[in-house]
Amino acid sequence: MPLPSESPSPASTAYSGAQLRGFALSLAVWLALWALLSSNEGWLLGLPLALLAAWAGVRASLHVGPVQLRYLPAFLGFFIAELFIGGWDVARRAWHPRLPIKPQWVRYQMSCTEPRVQLLLSAMVGLLPGTLASHFEGQTLHLHALDHQQNWRNTVGRLERHLGRLLQGPQS
Repeated sequence: MPLPSESPSPASTAYSGAQLRGFALSLAVWLALWALLSSNEGWLLGLPLALLAAWAGVRASLHVGPVQLRYLPAFLGFFIAELFIGGWDVARRAWHPRLPIKPQWVRYQMSCTEPRVQLLLSAMVGLLPGTLASHFEGQTLHLHALDHQQNWRNTVGRLERHLGRLLQGPQS
């Protein structure tokens, strides 16, 4: 720790090359996500938010870790298809309010023990049709299902498997 009269060394205030690469990659991901979700509009809000999110990730030393890029196309295909299915389901229910809903709190036993997979699964499951995660304890993910008679368990399981392959490789 430098004394008050000493100036901090450049090494203590400068970011490492790995941190700068992490910041650049994170910023690119946040910007791409903003462009996708906002129809490429609202950059006055999107750019500062993306910069803030990328900076916060570097400051908190968050990192995704290794990603198996060869599994990314399959993951994106699955996830985008499920987003459209979820959107269609919500639109149907909005136009036909008599469609049955059977909401219920349910539990999903995660098979993957990798914390990154569990955390991403709990965050992303709310974007799938009719599910929203509240929390997870150990290997149990607590979810609210809009219709517990739908095949939500299969969809969540497929998301978990895709995330496992993407973040761990074929052994998951």
